[in-house]
Amino acid sequence: MELERRVPIKACSGETIEVSAPGEGIGGFLWHAEVSQQAATIVSEALGPAGEGVGATREKVFRVRLEQPGDTTVRLVQKRPWESTPSRIIEVPIRCA
Repeated sequence: MELERRVPIKACSGETIEVSAPGEGIGGFLWHAEVSQQAATIVSEALGPAGEGVGATREKVFRVRLEQPGDTTVRLVQKRPWESTPSRIIEVPIRCA
């Protein structure tokens, strides 16, 4: 499993931010977002603009509403639906004022 930790994002309570994961690629891998329900809520997810060239992938963009002040982490988890172990995790720390 590959783990990536990103630079913290600073935001304010009540604000909605976007967090993106690289293209899903091939092989059935999908991205899912996880976050503490008390600290934040995933309000939507969508594919970003198409890349250039044949077979180019799209970013997966998650919109996250920050519910209360404090620190939390959005975890972007890439795995196949039929597998329990993720192949990749991206942790995005959020510092919410």
